[in-house]
Amino acid sequence: MFLSFHKKIQSSNKICILSFVCLFLWSPLFSQGITFTDQEQEWIKNHPIIEFGYEPSWPPYEIYENGEYSGIIGDYVRILEREIGIEIKPIPNITWDETVKGLKNGSIDFTICAGITDERKEYLNFTKPYISSPMVIVTRKNDGFVSGLNDLQGKTIALPINYYTGELISKDYPKIKINFKNSIEESIRSVSIGESEAFVGNLVVASYYIENLGYSNLKIAAPTDYEKTHIGLAARKDWPELISICQKVFDNISIKEKNEIIEKWISVRYEYGINPYKIKSYIIYALTFICLLFILILLWNKSLKKEIEKRKEIEKQLEITLADANKKSDERKILLQEIHHRVKNNLQVIISLLRLQKSELEEPLSEKLNETIARISSIALVHEKVYNTENLANINLKEYIESLANDIITSFSYQKKPTLTINSSIENFDLKPLVPLALILNELITNSLKHGLKNPSNGVIEINISNKGSQLNMTYHDNGIWIDNNRKSNFGLSLIETFTEQLDGNFSKTTDNGTTYTFEFNL
Repeated sequence: MFLSFHKKIQSSNKICILSFVCLFLWSPLFSQGITFTDQEQEWIKNHPIIEFGYEPSWPPYEIYENGEYSGIIGDYVRILEREIGIEIKPIPNITWDETVKGLKNGSIDFTICAGITDERKEYLNFTKPYISSPMVIVTRKNDGFVSGLNDLQGKTIALPINYYTGELISKDYPKIKINFKNSIEESIRSVSIGESEAFVGNLVVASYYIENLGYSNLKIAAPTDYEKTHIGLAARKDWPELISICQKVFDNISIKEKNEIIEKWISVRYEYGINPYKIKSYIIYALTFICLLFILILLWNKSLKKEIEKRKEIEKQLEITLADANKKSDERKILLQEIHHRVKNNLQVIISLLRLQKSELEEPLSEKLNETIARISSIALVHEKVYNTENLANINLKEYIESLANDIITSFSYQKKPTLTINSSIENFDLKPLVPLALILNELITNSLKHGLKNPSNGVIEINISNKGSQLNMTYHDNGIWIDNNRKSNFGLSLIETFTEQLDGNFSKTTDNGTTYTFEFNL
């Protein structure tokens, strides 16, 4: 199984580059003799055989199979035995959970390989770290992008019970949920089957399990913000001599011997892990790309600046043109209002002259002249409304009809006027058809007052106006009793017919409970 691991690691450059870690501390190039103190020599003499706990399934560091302890740490054990001159034996068939519990309660004396944490320092002494390796995140290949442990907040990760990674993550990332398992293999399987969303652990160990145990749906997703896994030898507090003895041995291991151990289990030399020429090429490519991108951004910004300046100039010209147009529009509005005012004044002059002439005439000429005055007054009222409105195109129809009707009724000098009701669903009315409509109403109201309403004090005049699309509907009703006059020479009726045709309309008349005119105009 481990030969297979050896070959697969050898064929995977990417994993080799990432997984190769600095397993050595500064030491002489070649090992030298070790000098132990009298106290240390006494301790060695009193402990010819010592047993240690371990993690049986942490390859390629620790491997326990068929009663044999091997792996990278196993080779370090052989060196310790050689240099110290004692027998160092693994406790048979033990688990890591049992090892940690035994170290806590004192039933196990030491372990060759343990992560260094503040909590463990309370009951164990440690050598300096002699193994360092990146700690990484493992996820399923089809899962989303993960850049670090922050992306796992609120999610569930699988970790072996009593691993120091659990202590670190619980402290630094309390929102990450931890699903504790009995071993690394169970933890990785939990991620593979979707029970957990990630595994956090040593890069080399994780790579081994993914490569050798068929977890093809998993990937090394990202590094953690923990710089490296720091591993040292740990012993119970009352064995300080073992720590100092082993530290001297670790310090005396040469770089050459450390590299030989690495090559044996990982099969790649440290110095070949990174090609400096490739790195230089990548840096040159990156800098070239950045320079080109910078130049493109400068050119684009320059183009945008010109475009913005051009648009600002156009907007400025538009503002000037719009201000000029508004000024001219205001001038035209004032001019039109002045024209309507002058026309209204001229019509008032004509009305005044006609009234003077009327005083010199007798009936029926005086009456006819009075009708003419009323018609001219209707037209003058239109011009007066235009002069007093802000919107020259539209006149408030209801207000205009009320003013017109009241002026006509007032001209008859009744002591008690008839009741006038005006209903209009149209607020504003176009100026062009207003004059013909006003003359029609002038004739109708005048006729009602002269011929229909024999008793004006009880009289009722009702005008209703509505529209439907481009069609204007108007009904005129009074409660008077009319005497039909079918003479074609009736001038008032002729005017009504003429102005109705001018507005592309028609009308009908009914005499039920008074007289009602119904008009339909197509405007």
